[in-house]
Amino acid sequence: MRNLCALLFVLLLCSLQLVSSAPLARSPNCCPSVTDKKIPLKKVVSYKHTDSDCAVKGIIFKTVAGKRFCINPDAVWVSSHVVAVDIHRNTTVMITTTTPTMLSV
Repeated sequence: MRNLCALLFVLLLCSLQLVSSAPLARSPNCCPSVTDKKIPLKKVVSYKHTDSDCAVKGIIFKTVAGKRFCINPDAVWVSSHVVAVDIHRNTTVMITTTTPTMLSV
């Protein structure tokens, strides 16, 4: 009876080890690592911050070509790129929403 209990206990520990070592589902808004490499502003179309539960904090810049780059948010040039993208986005929205329409009489 002792051997059976010991065997069950070992099997339980092994199964817990397997479950805890399974790879976690990675969010598409997480970065495995970040870089300080500067991306030309004219190629950046959007950005987003990594999720709060990601191991690595960063900003994901998306380029005109659709590529995504994980950037260190503390890099010197990042804040100016973020502001420029925000201004461009807001200007584009303002232009499209305030364009006058012609009324036919």
